[in-house]
Amino acid sequence: MKINERHRAIIEWVVAVVLIVVTCKFSILSYGSFSPVRAHEQSERTFHYGPSKIIKTIDLDKQKIYLCKYKDWFSADTVKKGIVKWYPGDNVDGTPIDYSKQVSFTLSGSSNKQNKMIMKVYGCVNNPEINTILLVEENEANTSRYDLDESKMFIFYWEEDSEKHKVKYLKGLNKDGKIIYEEEVY
Repeated sequence: MKINERHRAIIEWVVAVVLIVVTCKFSILSYGSFSPVRAHEQSERTFHYGPSKIIKTIDLDKQKIYLCKYKDWFSADTVKKGIVKWYPGDNVDGTPIDYSKQVSFTLSGSSNKQNKMIMKVYGCVNNPEINTILLVEENEANTSRYDLDESKMFIFYWEEDSEKHKVKYLKGLNKDGKIIYEEEVY
């Protein structure tokens, strides 16, 4: 009887160890990454997009936004910080650059825990005469400025109430500060 009990105990321990290893391997703990860039790369792989070139990194409270370009596409992927790891967020899917437009852009938003939205307007400038992009609220109450670099990409982000949206416009300025492009965002 002692041999059977010993074998039974060994089998129980082996089964327990196998179950623990399998659970840890496929658990939620294995999802995410200790690096925000790795979480971004993981996000792109799950969408079969990229690998993109990170043009700009924006640090927010427990979030990072990566403005990226991949071939003829652009994206602004958000990754979020958990208790220990970084996790893929949203907007990893790319938007094709429309070269027939002076400015090719898109608008996206993600909610946070306070019933607010983090809104983003981002894109690429195709008109070589545009040096600066402005994001202007209706009645010009608030204006944000983005001076373009060699990438000719831009991003604006802000937090707003998820119920109240103010009309905004993108405006492109030439080197003399003259408006040569204007389009309503929403």
